[in-house]
Amino acid sequence: MRNLLTIVLVVVAAILGFFAYQSSQKGNAVQADLAAKTEAVTALEAEKAKLTDEMAKLKAEGEAAAKAAADAAAAVETEAKGLLDKVTALEADKAKLNEMAATMEGERTSLSEKVMALETEKTQLTDQVAALTAEKAALTEQAAALQAKVDELTAAAGAATSP
Repeated sequence: MRNLLTIVLVVVAAILGFFAYQSSQKGNAVQADLAAKTEAVTALEAEKAKLTDEMAKLKAEGEAAAKAAADAAAAVETEAKGLLDKVTALEADKAKLNEMAATMEGERTSLSEKVMALETEKTQLTDQVAALTAEKAALTEQAAALQAKVDELTAAAGAATSP
């Protein structure tokens, strides 16, 4: 019985040893798995920190780009307003020039009519001068003829009174 008890104890100790060995193997596997997971978590945390830094940099760059775009938009808006003011001024100048051109065209038409009237008057006056010149020439001839007659009559009267 003692031997039997010893065998039972040895078998129990062997079974317990086997279970202890398996538990130790499982514990080692769990520890290795835990170490691997810890390393993975550490790597992920490092990558998370790196991505957080990159995200902060990108956010700052995005804010700077947004500010630059807003500044550029404001500058473009200011320039567009200036150009619109110039266009408005040019349109006003164009309207004034068109009005002046219409006025000048009216004046030109009026002056053309006056020139035509003056040309007609000049032609009439030229015709009158020609007629008066012809009349003067005729009167000069008549005066010469009359003077010749007066001279002739005076000579005839002087010859008739002299005997």
